[in-house]
Amino acid sequence: MDDERRAQNPRGISAGEMKRTEQYDYIIVGGGPAGSVLASRLSEHPGNQVLLIEAGPDYGADSADWPPEMLDHLALAPDSHSWEYYDRETLDGRRLQLPRARVLGGSSTINGCIWLRGSRSDYDGWEALGNPGWSFATLLPAFQRAEADPMGNDVQGRNGQIPIFRVPDADLSPFDTALLEAAQESGLPLLDNLNAAADQLTGVGKTPKNILDGYRHNAAVSYLAPARDRANLTIMTDTLVNRVLLDGRRVAGVVSSEGRAFSGREVLISSGAYGSPAILMRSGIGPAEHLNDVGINSILNLPGVGSSLMDHPQVARQSGLTSFAVRLAHTPEYRTFIRTMVRARSRWAEGDVDLHLYPAETFDDRFDRWTLAFGVSLQYARSMGTVRLTSSDPEGPLDIDHNYFSHPDDLEAICDGYELMLRLVSTPPLATMLEGPCVDGEHLRDREILKGLVRANAGTTYHPSTTCKMGPARDEMAVVDAQCRVRGVEGLRVVDASIFPTGPRANLHFTVVAAAEKIAADITAGL
Repeated sequence: MDDERRAQNPRGISAGEMKRTEQYDYIIVGGGPAGSVLASRLSEHPGNQVLLIEAGPDYGADSADWPPEMLDHLALAPDSHSWEYYDRETLDGRRLQLPRARVLGGSSTINGCIWLRGSRSDYDGWEALGNPGWSFATLLPAFQRAEADPMGNDVQGRNGQIPIFRVPDADLSPFDTALLEAAQESGLPLLDNLNAAADQLTGVGKTPKNILDGYRHNAAVSYLAPARDRANLTIMTDTLVNRVLLDGRRVAGVVSSEGRAFSGREVLISSGAYGSPAILMRSGIGPAEHLNDVGINSILNLPGVGSSLMDHPQVARQSGLTSFAVRLAHTPEYRTFIRTMVRARSRWAEGDVDLHLYPAETFDDRFDRWTLAFGVSLQYARSMGTVRLTSSDPEGPLDIDHNYFSHPDDLEAICDGYELMLRLVSTPPLATMLEGPCVDGEHLRDREILKGLVRANAGTTYHPSTTCKMGPARDEMAVVDAQCRVRGVEGLRVVDASIFPTGPRANLHFTVVAAAEKIAADITAGL
């Protein structure tokens, strides 16, 4: 059977061929944070034969062997090992990059290392939508298993896999200290520990980060390193999974883009909010009309696959709209990156925080100046978009449309965040250290002009979710149940940010890890 027909027929590999393939109990597709947790936890039990398949390379268990940009926690590395994802929209001639890392460890190898749990209301809201077992109280043990936080308390873990770091008081830069003071002067309380409470409280404080020995501590190092030598764990890299293999309505395994088949009793897809729905759709599982349009036979019509895409839109430092020139007398001695941060509520918040402000001190070549620049991120967005295929080719581009600001409250809320930033930089002692915005700033205080500029310059905070969302059977857009099992297919689960019913009010890394910890424990318990 030729490649095109195979791509259109998920059952195109014969039963005889399947009998000759490698046999596993669990096949995990995607070696990012979720996949790394699942592989580590499921392989703790010697009777489980576990295969982890990753499309990108493996740099090993020692951080020192990783590419320098993936170790540097003082900046993002959006171009490193890129999947080449882009948003459909072009904003003022820009092509909006959607960074995801094609490497073992996934996007934990390029992110900002921000380690926030989200708020109790996020997870209680998930359970209220019909997802038993996902309340804050029920999910808390999974959060605690994940982290080793020296400030740990009754809602934080002290002995988990991922070490948590905060900059010591003695190492705070003058700008860190000035932001803490200006925020308090503006009515935002100082929080000693941003993860101390079940709820995300408004305030300013030192940013908790997954950093160890000065390096970004990614999932391949934190979770996979202790498991690598287990005889029952196979890690296969540089292998792109095309689709899931089905035997009727039961999973039989997966097949790679090169046609290699792997047989498994259970398949767990952990390829992220863009990659996981793409694999399901190439397998014939998804919106039937769309699959037919791209030449794929619809095996199971699940309209929620690739739908309900959510993100946290951001007015980023790269836009120049949030960059403020440093006075020569206060020239920084070194660059910093989100060592402190602000959490706040817009006027459009629904009972919880919905804004993050991320400061960084950097020399900006565009302005030939040292700047204090902010990311202004909307952590509770209502707008939804889609992920769709452009063909059955697993290497083909995806059609991703985040549909930012399609809900009008999102634009108003992020502009509230921008105006908060303007107040902070106009408040001593920050005001005495900065000369003003690096772009003409007077018009930025005009709300209508500001809304237009924000719409034209906003991008992603790298937090896509909800494209295979979890929900009860009555929700026609739900793709998985509360155990992350794909509806209508036995032995197939999705475990990553794509299953979130809504995006939590925090950077997603911690929540992804906790979700994978929960599902691994549930599988082990026979759920």
